[in-house]
Amino acid sequence: MPRAPKSTRSTPGLPSTTFVLDNGGHSLKAGFAPLGPVSDADALSKCHIIPNCIVRSRDRKVYVGSQSEEITQWSEALFRRPVENGQVVSWEAQKEIWDQSFFDERIAKRDLLVKSPEDTTLIFTEPPNTMPPFQKNADEIIMEEWGFGGYSRVIGPSLNAYNDLHPLFEGASYTKPENDPWADLPMECVLVIDSGYSHTTITPLFKGRPLHRAVRRLDFGGKHLTNLLKEVISVRHFDLHQDTKIVNDIKEDVCFVSGDFRTDLEKTWKGNKTKLKSTPSNPDVAMDVDHKASPENQEIRVDYILPDGIHLLRGFSRPHDPTPAAARKRKQAALSSGPDAEISMTLGNERFSIPEIIFSPGDIGSKQPGLADIVMQSLSVLPPLLQVTMLSNVLLVGGNAHISGFAERLEAELRMRVKTEWMVRIRKMAEPITSTWLGGARLACGFPGIVREYGVTREEYLEHGSAWVARRFVSGGSGKGP
Repeated sequence: MPRAPKSTRSTPGLPSTTFVLDNGGHSLKAGFAPLGPVSDADALSKCHIIPNCIVRSRDRKVYVGSQSEEITQWSEALFRRPVENGQVVSWEAQKEIWDQSFFDERIAKRDLLVKSPEDTTLIFTEPPNTMPPFQKNADEIIMEEWGFGGYSRVIGPSLNAYNDLHPLFEGASYTKPENDPWADLPMECVLVIDSGYSHTTITPLFKGRPLHRAVRRLDFGGKHLTNLLKEVISVRHFDLHQDTKIVNDIKEDVCFVSGDFRTDLEKTWKGNKTKLKSTPSNPDVAMDVDHKASPENQEIRVDYILPDGIHLLRGFSRPHDPTPAAARKRKQAALSSGPDAEISMTLGNERFSIPEIIFSPGDIGSKQPGLADIVMQSLSVLPPLLQVTMLSNVLLVGGNAHISGFAERLEAELRMRVKTEWMVRIRKMAEPITSTWLGGARLACGFPGIVREYGVTREEYLEHGSAWVARRFVSGGSGKGP
């Protein structure tokens, strides 16, 4: 998005109250934008994370959106998710979640309730390269079913350019302008890597606008890591095929990206190390080696305590103690009953071999290149000067950015692929899951002119139709009629 004159009031035509909705595959990030510039912490206090799913529990009760927070027994829970591969494929389910979360006075949280859509502007995010039929469906529901007074459909990663990124990349050397703290926004060049639930996208931004020809996508995200971990645990430990939520918690709690996959694999190898060294680093090795660690390297192995849905609602991990006394204690806990009972399993190379597929998809037979290679593909279509600048401003957002070692591994792999004199600088937001929403909130309160340039009023939508609206969002408002 181009720079626009800044104002303290919204441009006439669009309602001044703005609701920002980042519609993710795993969760919705939603809330009202502040009416004026505030700190990031104050802005994020208005953001709510809502599970974007409909869940049927084992007792056959149905929970919609945030109602799933009431579930205590996640075993055998079934999920219906309206978003697949980044696109809304079930508008019936999506609308039900939206209606209960934002419009139902009995269920919606007070600071999420949209009482007067006609007096509200909606900033709605979509992934890069969304197909026109999906865009049209979103436009019709938002403008015709809900009747918002104003509407702006934007590419989600582009909103991150409006976050306060200069201190993140430049550190102590950066001095914020005193007279106008918004003067240096949006950041001129940013390479946004959004690794979320369904996929990972690479989106170069120039002055807040995505460079579409350089956008790339890796069809691996948090969902694929969870499913693979589910298979491995079910073979090695317990059958958790019907326990998606529990396995997802395990992934979030213990998985990390290895800085040296082969070395870490050897640390968890019990048998003949010479044989391991002669075996290629591939998924067969990663999944089939005996995961009992060698005595000199116990730091990778952890014990994970599974929830029972009664005394323990969410599992947790603790360092593994390999002594015989500890083994006897674990066995006694598994056989006991009551609050002291524990069902545990010891995890070794599962912790790092699962996230490895984002960097080496070939390990599970995929023909897609790894994340570092896709980043280089994205940069290859840009002029050399932009390539250098983008590499020095790589921003990680999305849930997978929370995985320990993710940024460090990506930075190391990119350094091996570029000239030695080029700077590779990768940073992640303090809250990568809500980073896109925060950028939208900052855009709404700091740059109302840009929102108006890209947005449409309900009157314009009804007058010109959805085809004109689609062209306006693409062109940035360069026309007032069909």
